[in-house]
Amino acid sequence: MLGGHAVAQCLRNEGVKHVFSVPGESYIAVVDGLVNHPEIQLITNRQEGCAAFMAEGYAKATRQVGVCIVTRGPGATNASIAIHSAKYDSVPLVLLVGQVGRGARGREAGQEIDYTHFFGTLAKWVIEINDAKQIPQIMTRAFHLARSGRPGPVVVSLPRDVIEENADITMIDPFQVVRPSPDPAAIESLIGRINGARKPVLLVGSGTQYSSAWQEVIDFAEKFQIPVLTSYKRQDAFPNSHSNYAGNLANANRDTRALATDETDLLVVLGSRLNQPTTGGFAFPKPGQSFVQIHADEAYIGQNSRPEIGIVADAKQALLTALKHPGPRPNESRASWIAELHAKQKAYATPKECPTRRVSMERVMKDLKSAMPPNAITTTDAGSFGQWHQRYLEFDHPNSYISPTLGCMGPGVPYAVGAKLAYPNRLVVSHSGDGGFLMTGQELATAKQYGANIIAIVYNNEGYNTIRMHQEAQYPGRQYGIALENPDFAAMGEAYGALGMKVTRDDEFLPAFKRALAADRSALIEVETDFEFVTPTARLSEMGGKKLAGD
Repeated sequence: MLGGHAVAQCLRNEGVKHVFSVPGESYIAVVDGLVNHPEIQLITNRQEGCAAFMAEGYAKATRQVGVCIVTRGPGATNASIAIHSAKYDSVPLVLLVGQVGRGARGREAGQEIDYTHFFGTLAKWVIEINDAKQIPQIMTRAFHLARSGRPGPVVVSLPRDVIEENADITMIDPFQVVRPSPDPAAIESLIGRINGARKPVLLVGSGTQYSSAWQEVIDFAEKFQIPVLTSYKRQDAFPNSHSNYAGNLANANRDTRALATDETDLLVVLGSRLNQPTTGGFAFPKPGQSFVQIHADEAYIGQNSRPEIGIVADAKQALLTALKHPGPRPNESRASWIAELHAKQKAYATPKECPTRRVSMERVMKDLKSAMPPNAITTTDAGSFGQWHQRYLEFDHPNSYISPTLGCMGPGVPYAVGAKLAYPNRLVVSHSGDGGFLMTGQELATAKQYGANIIAIVYNNEGYNTIRMHQEAQYPGRQYGIALENPDFAAMGEAYGALGMKVTRDDEFLPAFKRALAADRSALIEVETDFEFVTPTARLSEMGGKKLAGD
């Protein structure tokens, strides 16, 4: 078998449905192998970074391994930003990278990179295949590592002569998915602590999402009378309309941070490694704070704070074991407290009138909430505009909010196209700033080519407003290097085959969004916003000398 054909057959055996790519001569033997497997759709992207972002968005939408293949050298370096993002977001992704032939390695051959060093701190595993007979073993291990424990990106380097070699290759079955079960005694101890606590709080992270524990988290919260917080940008890990939902640990949400740091007497951390954004710069758990951590990968138990009890277990398996235990006696005081927390969260997520000289983000959020179907998928780019989405949009369907915790610009549109390919029957709406859209908006052409119709909303405040905000806070009156002279985004959308619209007043957004919903193609809505409004609670003119979160 040709080595490249063996790679393609391994992808089929793993159940891969889509592969995202930019053509490159270093791996055309793999492409030739994919011709034999029409059940796998090869998506041709416009730039390798976009291809990898699209694979990441696809993985976040499906909770399955995303696959991207790029050519050597420049293709690999372009894709690296999404590998960095996938590591931060614990996303299972396999990046296949072309490589120079074995005889040229170490000689600074054309476009040669030592991927072990280049991706070594970004990926969960980096491996170069130097024997065509080893392709099945390495490919199956790559998928296994990408999806097990704490999921993450894996990079597989494919020397050109290896994948163009005919060899006696024996295929093997994929690894079975491993779901570690908890120590029953540890779960019993946990339940005793929850039932004995006055104000226990459950914090859920992406580990619950990758273990498909949506219903189990709901059952656990109800049975044990415990309010639920979601970790940073994981709003869709628990239904926001549920009476036990207390909110998301977004940077600006003082109520949820106070609940996690001061009010609770027992914090139960499920499927979260307590990273910097979730903990507000490692502000909690505080020294001496009572907390229990459950994670599928023992390496992340106590990574940043040492728990009283650390339980190595898949989130779903831990919950199923816990649900066998009796819950606390009905407690009216705790029920009243949980209801108060939920009411406070609902008030926090309700947009208020906020007139501006352009379009009010509060009005946009209000209109979106009224017009989007419950199972719509929202993707957001990095940028200060996203703070409105984090605060006001609510999610009651799993896998419906996709946003980078890394804070990288550009993934909004590629994420959306990847999600739409995964779920053709769900509405997918991407949100980008003017700067972020100009980095990757060309993937609207990919959306058109493959019939993956999305609605792309571009918030145009004529500059990199997050940096504008930080400059004003640190060096008042000295804004520099952040202004953008932008194209006509609506016309740009039309050029890509989308319905292009421009919104300049509050009352124009909802009619434009409804037109986009009714269109039989993608749509781009340019929304002119006021750079004075940098967050839902901050104004640029008030930032002078003000310390910002994360500084």
